[in-house]
Amino acid sequence: MLDIVIYGKIIIDDIRLDGGSIARGLLGGGGPQAAFGARLWNDSVGLLSRAGEDLEGEHRSALASLDVDLRGVAYYEDVETLRARQPRDGGRVTKRVTKRVTKPPAADGSATAESENWIRMLSRPLELPVSYRRPRVVHLITEYAGEPMVAAALALREQGALLSLEPLINVDRWANQHEIVALLPRVDLVTPDWPSASGLAGTDDPRRVLEYWSRLGAGLVAVRNAEHGSYVWSRHDNRSWHIPAVAVRVEDPTGAGNSYGGGLCAGWLCGGGSAVRSGAHAAVSASFMLEHVGMPIAPRQYRAAAQRRLRAVESKIEPL
Repeated sequence: MLDIVIYGKIIIDDIRLDGGSIARGLLGGGGPQAAFGARLWNDSVGLLSRAGEDLEGEHRSALASLDVDLRGVAYYEDVETLRARQPRDGGRVTKRVTKRVTKPPAADGSATAESENWIRMLSRPLELPVSYRRPRVVHLITEYAGEPMVAAALALREQGALLSLEPLINVDRWANQHEIVALLPRVDLVTPDWPSASGLAGTDDPRRVLEYWSRLGAGLVAVRNAEHGSYVWSRHDNRSWHIPAVAVRVEDPTGAGNSYGGGLCAGWLCGGGSAVRSGAHAAVSASFMLEHVGMPIAPRQYRAAAQRRLRAVESKIEPL
């Protein structure tokens, strides 16, 4: 049985870089990016995701290079692999998805071809391979509290798995906040980004943000705040900490938050449930994503460097 099961989308990214150039057709999506973050530390990671049969050989090779169990990836002939464009604007990344299920239907109630493709892809239940059915941790990256994989993850939690969630909250319209918040009492670990976490909390004070999220139900909260690092809290000791960001040359921040979430799960397991250890592992996982345009490959090759970065991060952690 696997230690960690990651659920997230496979998306082919076009990324606009500083200077205006565009890196096209890169393997991305929260699923592979979180799988990298977890696999950096743990040898027993599986990926649950969906793609079209149109996924090209180079992308399948990149998936294979993650050295995770891919028996949970389903391929479909009648839907296209999801695609997205990631423009950089003043150093901040905003994700403009070209095929988006949350895109509202036309005034006459019809849906666009783009939204229909997302609906067809994401509405299909994923069959859990036998080795995925009793993980120690299941990590979800989703904006849809009602999608089939959420119900499957909750069933795994009933069987003893820890449930980790990276909630993708629509901070432009706050369209899905109530559904996500209602899910949190049944979540063990949650890692929102800063705009979502501070926006819902109604404050820019990290302490108050953590206090707000601590009341929503999860036993560990890790709020990601880009170059400012992250803020973690756990119910176990009811303490809050600031985890510094790893100082690296940033080539592209796309996927760093997803990699953080995978690292958080792995850190929880190898750190004995410590919020500080979990956050430190997560920060290191994110740092390797930052150094690459697109996905880094072969996570195990970075393990020696990861251990050095882990020691450096842990030496700088402070109470919040």
